[in-house]
Amino acid sequence: MAKKVVIGCRIAGYPISAIGINLVFIQWAYAFRNLGWDVWLLEEITQESLPKIKNYNPKQILKLGLSHWKLITSYFDFVEQSTIFINGEAENLDAFLHFARESSFLLNISGLIRNKNLLSAFKKRVYLDLDPTFTQIWAKGYGCDMNLEAHDIFFTVGLSLKEDGKRIPFTGINWIPTFPPVCLELWHKWLGGKKWSTITHWCGYPEVNWEGKVYGNKASEFEKVIELPLFFDGKVLFQIASDLQEDHEIRNRFLSKNWDMLSVSAIASDFESYRNFIGASRGEFSVVKNGYWLSDCGWFSDRTVCYLAMGKPAVVQDTGWSRIIPTGAGLLAFTTISEAIEAIKRIEKDYAYHSMKARELAESLFDSVKVAQKMVEQIEGSEKGMPV
Repeated sequence: MAKKVVIGCRIAGYPISAIGINLVFIQWAYAFRNLGWDVWLLEEITQESLPKIKNYNPKQILKLGLSHWKLITSYFDFVEQSTIFINGEAENLDAFLHFARESSFLLNISGLIRNKNLLSAFKKRVYLDLDPTFTQIWAKGYGCDMNLEAHDIFFTVGLSLKEDGKRIPFTGINWIPTFPPVCLELWHKWLGGKKWSTITHWCGYPEVNWEGKVYGNKASEFEKVIELPLFFDGKVLFQIASDLQEDHEIRNRFLSKNWDMLSVSAIASDFESYRNFIGASRGEFSVVKNGYWLSDCGWFSDRTVCYLAMGKPAVVQDTGWSRIIPTGAGLLAFTTISEAIEAIKRIEKDYAYHSMKARELAESLFDSVKVAQKMVEQIEGSEKGMPV
């Protein structure tokens, strides 16, 4: 009999132009499905957790979210094994609880499942931190309830996360690093592409403060590379799909520096559009949230692994991940605009080679089966008291 796992997710809660975020949860679900496990998706929606969407009232937002939930669970074949709790109620409660009690654990991504009755149904609750540095600062610097206490073992995509009390506050938790998984069957190699690109929220959530330092978002990091296209005289092209409005002053400034600035709304509305955009790109060039860079936490993007899987080389800002992930072939790190320029030039000199190496890196390190298998081994090791 196949082992069982429940994936705590947020899909209905991200209903508009958020397929990239939805895919984080879906690829973890696929990772365990590809490993041969029986997988169930779980989402919890409350009145307080509904997103705020301009020109929509709460009832309309909920209706929009449920429609999106049905679309995503149908597309990725989770209709029969998915449950959405709305204000503590669900249509298939008995079936879900039966599955939950038989499951090996709940993988509670970002601790999104909070209902105590739901959490108590599981033998083991595993927390996966997607926002290293911010999670710890929210918890200890701001006193936010990050739902940490309800869990037994803790993973993070901060590959070099260290709670030193200076850059990152102490939580007293033993964080186990994990790579973001990519489901190779969803991201076939796609040759060619004209423009280096990325898909992003310009600001995301608000900046935070810790020990006199401001841990910001991507906005400040994009400013550091605004001149990048000018160094290539139109021979190498760059584009950003973001949530900036068409008349936004920042957008106009980047346009003046030869960036192609696109709206993320159409690109991130569904999986096919999202994948086609990446497939039509030459590679990914992107910065990271300032807080990730400042803390040296080793955060590595779940979006970048999709580019790599499609054979798209990536030049991305270093957060400390270059000490763990091999660089120089298919994937290059930068910390300054000069390093970014040199990295782009290096790839352009032998693009076919770097394209091949990008896919190889996705296969060797980020393959969903390998990532899920390692997580399972680490969970089982912790149960036996083994170091992880």
